[in-house]
Order: sequence, then structure tokens, then C-alpha cells
Amino acid sequence: MNALFEAASSKVFSIPPGANFLDELALVLARELGLDRDPEALADALIYVPNRRSERALAFALNKAGGRGACLLPDIRALGDLETDEPPPSAEAALADLPPVMSPGTRIGSLTRLVMAYFSAHKVNMPAAACLSAARELARLLDQAALSGDVDWAALTEHELGAHLSLHWQQSLEFLSIITDQWPAQLEDAKAMDPYARRYAAAEAMVAEWQTHPPQTPVIIAGSTGATPASRLLMRAALALPKGLVVLPGLNRDLGPEAIRHIERAPSHPQFTLVRTLTGLDLTPQAVTPWPGLASDPAQEARRRLIHEALAPAPVTADWTERLTALSPDGDSAAFVASALTGLSHVQARDDTEEALLAALLLRETLEHEGRTAALVTPDAGLARAVSVMLQRWDIDIAPSAGLPLPQTSAGSLALLVADWLLDPSHPVALMAVLNHAACRMDGDAVAALDRHVLRGVRVWSDWPELMAHLDRLEANPKAYRATHTLAEIAAIRQLLHEIEPILVSDEPDPTGPGPGATWYQRIVQVCSDMAVVPQPWNGEDGAALSALFRHLVELSEPLGSQPAAVWNELLAGEARLVSIRSGATHPRLAIWGPLEARLQTADRLILAGLNEDIWPAQPAADAFLPRAFRDQVGLTDPDERIGLSAHDFAQLAAAPNVTLLSSQRRDDKPAVASRWLWRLQTLTRGALKKDAARALAPPPDHDPRLWLKALEEPPPQAPDFSAEPRPRPPVSARPDGLSVTRIEQLIRDPYAIYCEYVLGLRRLDPLNLAADVRIRGTAIHKALERFEQGVVAADADGLLHLLEAELRHGGEPEANIIALRDRRREVCADFLAWREGQQTRMQGDPLTEIYGEITFQISGQPFRLYATADRIEAQTSGAASILDFKSGKPPTEPQVRSGLSPQMPLQGLIAREGGFEALGRRSVEALTYIRFGTQFDVRDIGQSSSRLEAKDVADIIADAELGLRRLITAFADPDHPYLSAPRPERVSYESDYTRLARRDEWTGLSRYD
Repeated sequence: MNALFEAASSKVFSIPPGANFLDELALVLARELGLDRDPEALADALIYVPNRRSERALAFALNKAGGRGACLLPDIRALGDLETDEPPPSAEAALADLPPVMSPGTRIGSLTRLVMAYFSAHKVNMPAAACLSAARELARLLDQAALSGDVDWAALTEHELGAHLSLHWQQSLEFLSIITDQWPAQLEDAKAMDPYARRYAAAEAMVAEWQTHPPQTPVIIAGSTGATPASRLLMRAALALPKGLVVLPGLNRDLGPEAIRHIERAPSHPQFTLVRTLTGLDLTPQAVTPWPGLASDPAQEARRRLIHEALAPAPVTADWTERLTALSPDGDSAAFVASALTGLSHVQARDDTEEALLAALLLRETLEHEGRTAALVTPDAGLARAVSVMLQRWDIDIAPSAGLPLPQTSAGSLALLVADWLLDPSHPVALMAVLNHAACRMDGDAVAALDRHVLRGVRVWSDWPELMAHLDRLEANPKAYRATHTLAEIAAIRQLLHEIEPILVSDEPDPTGPGPGATWYQRIVQVCSDMAVVPQPWNGEDGAALSALFRHLVELSEPLGSQPAAVWNELLAGEARLVSIRSGATHPRLAIWGPLEARLQTADRLILAGLNEDIWPAQPAADAFLPRAFRDQVGLTDPDERIGLSAHDFAQLAAAPNVTLLSSQRRDDKPAVASRWLWRLQTLTRGALKKDAARALAPPPDHDPRLWLKALEEPPPQAPDFSAEPRPRPPVSARPDGLSVTRIEQLIRDPYAIYCEYVLGLRRLDPLNLAADVRIRGTAIHKALERFEQGVVAADADGLLHLLEAELRHGGEPEANIIALRDRRREVCADFLAWREGQQTRMQGDPLTEIYGEITFQISGQPFRLYATADRIEAQTSGAASILDFKSGKPPTEPQVRSGLSPQMPLQGLIAREGGFEALGRRSVEALTYIRFGTQFDVRDIGQSSSRLEAKDVADIIADAELGLRRLITAFADPDHPYLSAPRPERVSYESDYTRLARRDEWTGLSRYD
């Protein structure tokens, strides 16, 4: 055998921070065992690594280290990191007759049942969701106990502990009897084990097997800090084997007795777990041997020492300056720190969006160098996904190693959309969300027609039968709904809805009412299968994960009894977010890792992002039941130990030769604080380099991603006469040859809107499930007044109010609003009828309502058609006509009408004067009247005198409007006259539908008109 396994040699080694742990391990093992000569040299070895990703990475490294030929790989097993939610299956369990692990769903469900029984015994009516949440906390406490080793739950009941607790904690102790007394019996009855307890029992079985039959082949535990009791147990047993080795990651071998004492009292220190492991192995740091074959690099060694010093326990930081001087080979602390910072830089972004851009640029720039690799490491899953998306602008496809949450996958998103849809199958948004899903098998053309012609606008149905009835009304009377569908489109829509209807059939009278979770989830599964293209949504990794999720939910929901479907949907959404799906998108030279995946791995360039407090490091979750003092009393590990493991990850990564540290001044649109590790590193650097510290930590000017980002965002130089303001000048033949009186007003205020609507053919599409607004209420009021004049109800206030409320209800007005304003509208109806009665004495015949009229006149040798639909025209006994316009809100002011800014009413008078309303004939107009009919009643005649204006004859107002119209149309008949976007913003009282198309923000700096 070789020196590595000689009896006299050390059996505990350490590979320092910053080194490529797995590559160095593989190279030495291949060399020492002769893997290049014998492809079976490692076949009988057993190697433990921290996690499954390390398994795959070590297998690749061993294959590479063995040369070009194929080799038989050793048995590589995962110990399981402390942070892993699901412990890996233990092959060692086969050596003992261990019960199986209780499935997570069954476990949480059983704990929930115990919690519900506890509250029931105490006559407390606790919601099922709260019981489920408490059960999760109990499960977390059980896992912490298993990972802590020997926990003495009996200490909880000792008098000297309980006497000092508040009532809240006394109740917590009583509640904890669920896991101290009742849970062990539950496990025994179920013939099952908790996951981490089973892992420890499996490790004990392996140790017993090693002691009975010591293997004569190599047994190596590599890369573990000994964070779990099972890993420490296996380490101690491996050292007793003839060829057992332990290879620790990043141990500081320079720790003295005093430093160790400080570290043992600081669980958040990066060396805390390693020191505890060495204590359990009866070793000191000096007894650990450096891994053979590592090249000596003074700059990298200086970096390691600087990082170790920066993360030192707080009590020893008072003499940092002296300590730095002592660490320096020649006593020059400034030169030592400057050397240590070679290849290390810190960049602070303005916010997390800029941080993601900087990380993406650093990854992209790496590809400019042949063969160079880079990896982004961050615990912020959102940041990792943002970088992945940003890289796609350069056609670089890298999926974060942590994967995507199940709701962001095809299968998961479909299940969640279907779950929401089933709560209200006729809801426009929920229905279209399912039908537009990529996995939906329904005809796309029919779906688009349903969207455009049926579901847009105000929802005037409450369930599926009423939706079908609405379709019937659209088909029978499209003009009443301003519909533009064809008979073929209606037929396709009807076929689509008839195809969906059987899928929604349920035997339950109220399928969304209280019921068992299993029934509801089975319905979701069935609808997903019926709606999706076969074999979706159950194929692929996301489909398999979704299937497993539903099995888990059935187990989880069983103890909760009957709950409304909305509760089951909340549970589905919450559990789905906890499931991650790894995609197959990998890159040969770039990677995006979480700290867990990055352990034992490295790259030519490392980018450590998310270095803000509460992100990296993340604060441990608050304990719902036990204060920290009690945790220590019963033997539970300190929550800060996870911060220590996170600090160890940071120290390992930050010691690499080429590292960029990224943090943000703001995260999630809130101020953010840089990570404590950055503060310590910056403080230590300032102590040694003084005013040069900032420059030493800054990236080199030619490798500063902030400069790259600035150049990327720099707009190209503009031409001297360039303007972003749109000034379209379409040919005269493309310009509208006719407009309504309301569009004439729009042409005055915002010509660009007319260009978009009539030249480009772009028209506003109402949103799905549109809330009733002023436009909808105005239409309802006009329709009610028209029907009232037709005599469909009694000519009194109650009859008019009944008509008005019916039209509002049909237009989608919420019933609560209708009831709330009923008394006020009754007063308005009474005021209108009183005014109407006075009008009757001056009228000749019945009034004309909703009457259409048009006239055509020549402008620059071309015909132009002006048209309107008047709300009400009254023929007077004098032979003239009165034109009335109903407004649900405030009508235009007198100055606006006289100035030509609001010419709608005078232009209607022009059409009447020229005989454009056929039923009226050619008449002079003696009155233009606005009637406010909404929540108040008011009558305003145009041309009347006021404190600021003298009376003006209506005929003169109409003549002025005609002159202004001719000038306006003549101007736009000029092919060089542009359609400007709101040239006078003060004239515009609301934002146009085409404001964003005009990109006003870019050339005005305003997002809304003032």
C-alpha cells in the first residue's frame, strides 16, 4: 500500500479553504492507489461525502483523475448536510432491522392530529390551519433534537426550570408533552422512525458492522465538518479501521488553546463545528495533517489567514492591528493585507436588480477567456433565478442548481391554476388562465375568440349556466353588446364551452364547500388530466414531483377533516412552493449554485452574491416553544450553529484565488445592511491600509462590472435633430374620412390617439373581469332613460329607479353599491321627472332618444362625414329643437364648450341644423343642455350668462364650432401635418389608451397628465 494509508501516518487530514476540494482529493487518491495503472484500484473503497451533489462531482473528478481510460468507481455515499430538508436514504440501514422512515405527509398529519386533540382537551377552538402550523414547528423541533444528539426532555419538567418561566412558557412546556410523551408511542404504533433518528440508527449499525468485521479496504469520510451526530459517529469509527481516513474541509490548523476556548463559546464562528468534531475525536488542530500534494501559494495563504482573522470571535478582535502585524511574515501588515486581497474584490450594487445584472455580466465576461470557468454562489433563490433570466439575453442558458419552485414549472403552474379555477369555473381570469396554459389541449382559435368576444369587459354572470346564457344573448343581439364576432367564432366558442362543461361536473351539490382534502385534490388531479395534452402534466421531473406532492397532500390533509376548498388550495400553494425541480440546463463553464451545492466545489472565478444580513447569513428561525436558555439546558444545539456553518461556507469560498463579493444597498425596495462578514473584512482592511482600503477592495478598473453595466446601459449618440416624440404623417388616403363628434374632441386633445385607432387600427381591449366604472354606469343610465321613454315601466320615480338599477346590475355594478346609493338615486329620479314634466309643455310630440345622425361636407376637395348619436332631442312648439346630453359625472364647463375644446354638443347642433337627424328634419337649435344624472341631478344650458361670461346665442356657438371643425379637418388634410401625442397636456383630463405606445415617459419624464 502507499504512504497515505500507512499505519504510522495521520488519519485525519484537511484541505485548506479556496482549494478545489474534490479535485485535490481525487488526484491524490488516484495517484496513491494507482488508478492510472489499475482501473479497479478504487472499486472496493467506500467514500462518504456531505451531499448528493458532492457524490456526482467526486465521481466525475475521480474519472478525470484516473486518466482517459474507464475506471470502476468506489462506493460513494452521502452523509447528509445539516441544512438538507430531506435526509438521503441510508444504505447502512440494510445492516439493521430498522423500521422505515415515516413519510413527511403522514408525519405532519399525525402531529396535527395530536395538536388538535390537545386543543380539544383544553376546550380551545383552534383553526385547522393553525394546528397544522404548530405541527410543523413540532416536527422541526424533533429534527433539531435528533441532530443535537443526546437531548434530555426530562429536564423540561424539573421544578427549578419551570418556576422561573412565565405563564406562556409554562403552557409551551405542557404543549411539548406532545413530542416528549405522545410522539414516541405514535411512532411505535406506526412501526416507523423519524428521518434523522433513523439516519443515526443506521450509522450505529454501520459502526457495529465495522467493529465486528473491520473492512480492509479504504474507508474515507471527506468534506464533512461533522455537523450531525451520525457523521461524527462514523468519523470516530472510521479512524479505528485499518484504512480509514477523515478529510476535513478548511480547518484552521493554527488555532491555539485560547482561540479554541473562544470558538467553543461562539456557535456562529466558521470553525465552531470543526472544533467540536476534533474534540469528539480527541484531536487538536495541530494533530491534523495537511492534504499531500498541495502547492504552496503565499498570496493564497495570506488570503486564508486574512479571512480566518476577519471572522475571528469578537473577544479577540480588540487587538486586530497587533494580530495582523504578527501574521505578516516581515511585520508589514499593509503589505500582508494587500497581498491577501489580490484577486478579491467587493462591489456594492444600488439594489438587488443591479446586483443580478452585475453577477450576470461577470459570468458573461468569463466566456471571453478560453477555457475559464465561473460560478455564482448565493443563498438568494430569487437572485439566482434573476441572473439565470438575464443571461438569456446572450443566449446563455443556465439553470440554478437549486432548481425552480414547482409553481414555476409547467405541471405545477397548471395544477395551481386549475385549483383556483375550480373555486369559480366561470370567473373570466381563472378560466382564461387555464385555457391559455401551454399544456392545455383546447383549440387555440376558440380560446382566443372566447377571450375577445365573450369574457372581456364587465362580468355579468355569476356561474356557468349564466355564462352560457350570456353567450346566447351575444349571439342573438350582438349590437346591444357592441360585439364584433362572426357566426363561426360563436360556434367555436359554444363548442369549446360544451367540451369544458363535462369536465366541471361534480357529484357534490357544493363542490367548493367543506369536504375532505383527498376528495378535493382528486378533483384537481382529474381536471388537470382532462384539460391537458396527454401525457401532461404528469410527465417529466415536474410531473413526477406534482404527483408526489398530491400524495403528500392527501396524507397531510387527512387529520384536518372537512375544510372549504379555499383552505385546501392554500395548503396546495404553500406546499408547492417548498418543492424544487432541477432542470437539465447546464453549461460546461458556468454554474449558479447555492451554498449547499457549492460545498467542496470551485471555479476559476467565484461570484458570492446576496451578501446582506438576513440573506447571507440568514437569521435562524425563532423557536415557537423554547427560549434559548432552555434549549441549552435540555441539550439542543444553538440555532446560531447554522450561521457558523454558513460562515464556514463563506470562508471556504472567499479564500479562492479569484473572488468577487456582491452586496446591495437596497433589497426588495427596502434599505439593506451589508453582511457582517463584509463589515469585518472591511474593518480589518481599513485598519491595515487606512485610506487605501477602498481601492484595495475595489475591482481593477478593467474588470469592474459597474463600468460594463454603465457602458451597456449607455444610449447610442443621438442625431442632432432626433426627438423621441412620435410625429406620424400618414398619407391622406390613410387618414379617417369621417369621425364622430366625440372623436372630434379627441382629435383636438390628443391627435395621436386618433392616428392609433383609425390609421393603425388599434383599439382598446377591455380587461377580463372589468370592474364597473364611469363608462359602464353611463351606458346603463342612457339605456334606462331610453327604455323609460319607451314606456316599459310606470312613469314614476320607482319605475325609473327600477329600470336604472336593472341596467346597472346588468352592467356589472356590485349589488352592495346599488343598495348603498338607492335613496340618492331615487331622489335623482324624482328630480328628473319633475324637470321632465316642465319640458312637456314646450315639446312638440315625443322626444327622440338615442337618435343617430350624420352630415357630409367638403374639406380640401374631399368629403368628410361627421356623425353622432344624440341622447335626447326635443322638437319645440316654436319649431326649433333642443339637444340634451346626459352625463353621469360632471359635464364640460361653459368655457370649454365655447372655446371649442369640448365641441360635442355644438357639433350635434350642427348636424341637427343641417338636417342630419332624419326623424327630426332640418331645424334650428335653440338650446344645448347638459343633464347630470348620476348620484345627483343638475341641468346646465350652454350659452347662458355667468359671473365671468356673457350670454351667447346658441346659433353663434354652433357656427363657431363649425368654423373650428373645418379648420381642424383642413389642417389634418395636409399630408405634412402630424398626429401629435397630447400636444397640450393641460387639455387632457385622463390618460390615453395610447400613452405607453407614444412612449411619453421617454420624452416628457411624466407618466400621467397633470
